Amino acid sequence: MIKLSIIIPVYNVEKYISLCLESILKQSFKDYEIICVNDGSSDNSLSVLQNFKQKDNRITIIDKQNEGSGIARNTALAIAKGEYVYFVDGDDWLEDNALGKMILKADELNTDILIFGGLSYYETQGRKGGYSADKLPKKYFNKVFASKDIKKDVFKFPSTAWTKLYRRDFLIKNNIKFQNIKVGQDQLPFFHSMITAEKIAILPENLYCYRKNRKGAVTAVKKKKNFSPIYVFYGIEEMLKSENLHDEYKSIFVSKYFSKATSWLGKFQDDLKHEYYIEYVKLLEHVKKEYPFGWWVEFNPKEKDGYWNLKLKQSFSKIIF
Repeated sequence: MIKLSIIIPVYNVEKYISLCLESILKQSFKDYEIICVNDGSSDNSLSVLQNFKQKDNRITIIDKQNEGSGIARNTALAIAKGEYVYFVDGDDWLEDNALGKMILKADELNTDILIFGGLSYYETQGRKGGYSADKLPKKYFNKVFASKDIKKDVFKFPSTAWTKLYRRDFLIKNNIKFQNIKVGQDQLPFFHSMITAEKIAILPENLYCYRKNRKGAVTAVKKKKNFSPIYVFYGIEEMLKSENLHDEYKSIFVSKYFSKATSWLGKFQDDLKHEYYIEYVKLLEHVKKEYPFGWWVEFNPKEKDGYWNLKLKQSFSKIIF
């Protein structure tokens, strides 16, 4: 069996994918396959991938129409053969010996999920500690823990896919998949995996470098213009019900993900805000009806409310409730 499957969704990253692949190919650990999913790129990303494949037969290319990185990752996961799975973004790169360190620790502790840190990279500022290992909850260092041990602390861990090494059998057994949405695809598999894993551990090192605010990246857009937080809420709600974990986690998940949807209402692009507001109000009514145990019961936002006005109304709602 191949030890590791590295999955890379690729979309219009011709300027960056070479650095990404080179950072993997120069690793001291060599027992891996790389599955690159060209997600309908309109630039020369596919040509770059094909050039790399000619030099290294560990690279597999899936060329498909654009459906988003969530579907791209799921497509690759379906054919992955590795004992472990690691998700990398095509515009990022790995630190030296990152793979060797994560595999060694995962083997030693027999983990379902191994969590580690990563640094954010800004073209004008260099590396920053946005996802640094220093920010991981230190009380869980030097131990193996389970989902039941971190119920109150689950959101103290990063939701990013690239800060985790997964055991493939664990993902398959629990049917853990990414959502088909533009932003926030990591949220559902993050929450799903963290509430089902029996063996989780932390490797307190920074093994990944995440390129921030590059031109053309979906996450670089400051004004929000899609409904991802609403889709995440419903997706996690459905997952919890299907796993018979809804009652156990409903308070935790509603508090986190409804607040996120509320935050986006105040940051939405003006010409699209009305459409988001309509869907948000539907979500608000659903939450008030199904989960009448939080501040949202007293919350009545208006379409024109800005971010800080919404924060103020939210604070008042908490006081009243």
